[in-house]
Amino acid sequence: MKTPTKTNLIFLSIALLVYGILTLVCWNNGYFWDNIQLTSIEAHWYYLADFKTMLIPKHAPEYGLSGTGAPPLLPLITALLWKCIGYKLWVSHAFVALWAVILIYNTHHFLKHFFSNQYAGWVLLIVLSEAALLTQYAIASPDFILFTSLVICLRAIFEKKSFLLAFGILFLLNISTRGFFTGAILLFVHLIFYFIRKSEFANRSFIKTFLPYVPAWMLMIAYIVYYIVMQGWFFDNSNFSEAQNSPESLSFVVKHLCDFGMRFIENGQIAIWLIAFFAGWKTYKAKKHLSPDLYFLLVFFLLLTGLYLSFVFLTKMPFLTRYFIPHIFLLTILAISKLTEFISEKKTNYILVFILCFELTGHLWIYPEKVTTIWDSTLAHLPFYGLRKDCFDYIDRNNYDYRDISAGFCLYDNRRFVELGNIDKTIGRDKNRKYFVYSNVSNVPDDWIDEFHDKTHWIPIRSFEKGFVLITIYKNLNYTN
Repeated sequence: MKTPTKTNLIFLSIALLVYGILTLVCWNNGYFWDNIQLTSIEAHWYYLADFKTMLIPKHAPEYGLSGTGAPPLLPLITALLWKCIGYKLWVSHAFVALWAVILIYNTHHFLKHFFSNQYAGWVLLIVLSEAALLTQYAIASPDFILFTSLVICLRAIFEKKSFLLAFGILFLLNISTRGFFTGAILLFVHLIFYFIRKSEFANRSFIKTFLPYVPAWMLMIAYIVYYIVMQGWFFDNSNFSEAQNSPESLSFVVKHLCDFGMRFIENGQIAIWLIAFFAGWKTYKAKKHLSPDLYFLLVFFLLLTGLYLSFVFLTKMPFLTRYFIPHIFLLTILAISKLTEFISEKKTNYILVFILCFELTGHLWIYPEKVTTIWDSTLAHLPFYGLRKDCFDYIDRNNYDYRDISAGFCLYDNRRFVELGNIDKTIGRDKNRKYFVYSNVSNVPDDWIDEFHDKTHWIPIRSFEKGFVLITIYKNLNYTN
């Protein structure tokens, strides 16, 4: 065995170790941030209703939930696992751990198309250590499965593996709405390159090349038609329709564009952009061309970015860092593969170490209280689970009436959706109650923060703090029964 191959095995081992340790740390953590809705709440519909219908209703007050209209593949699988294995938090983490192994294996093979052994291990560690990706794994999010499915699809396309592509595209299209958009653009790019590079597909007919897409697309189309026939358009009378509305002013569009740009470069991702601009400039100056495989990734990256950029002008959809995990993955491969053509091996290794170290600072990008921190893209949120438990243990020990308590995001609603326990201990969302449980993780409105600091209106009863995370129970001095 050659030394470079041994080196790659070391990087593979490091990746497996990191994900293994994270699995143990998060094994019994509750659902977090948007994953409360995207996985747990929707899975509870199937679990509690005993799978009486495949459609999650827009409103189901008896279960305390509202459906998003997104493809329900992960909630359905989660509910089935709860029925078959047990109603336990670790079930979701065990399921996503399986996907982590699949991701590491397929990423390792996919990167061989672009990097020699001397660089492949470094790039593997860089793409798998991206802060948002690690955090999505830690919270067992559908975005981790989305990304893994995309890597599977890309590898399958490049290696012409039909069954692998059929498997990957099945999950990519049906894991979420953004997975559907990503899969649609991937198919479009694949079609373009099939006709542009037809000589390479001389021994593969059009039907054989694109047949793997058919089952997933049939399932997706069937779901869309069934949903619209039974429940109408996705965002009609939906609690989640506001984000789909058009911007009402130019100032909103400008702020939206800034938000879009910020999500693209935060959590250490700016290092990849700097390298990409440098490598792109050097490639342009040297008048070098991209290889066909890199050109495929570039077109895919540009179209995917263009789609999200259009949302800036067409919707009020808030952008989250996790949305851009596929973009950063593609950009990393493009940037580093071109960089190695212009920089010596020694300097390249220094730059790769710099990228990796800077990327790890992504877990430290915590903003001031009134600036939105995307907590589901940083492992700095991990103390939240213990503090949340300490806070509710305090509430229970002191016999607080839950009808008197409200809270912010990740703390409100029925506790069972987060903990799979403490059924019917439900916290309100409005702040006009006797107590309010505040956390910086909740990203409450700025005017609420100002109110909580007003000691003529609110006084802190008990605070719980660790690392970057804070939870405080406030008492409303103006509360009257």
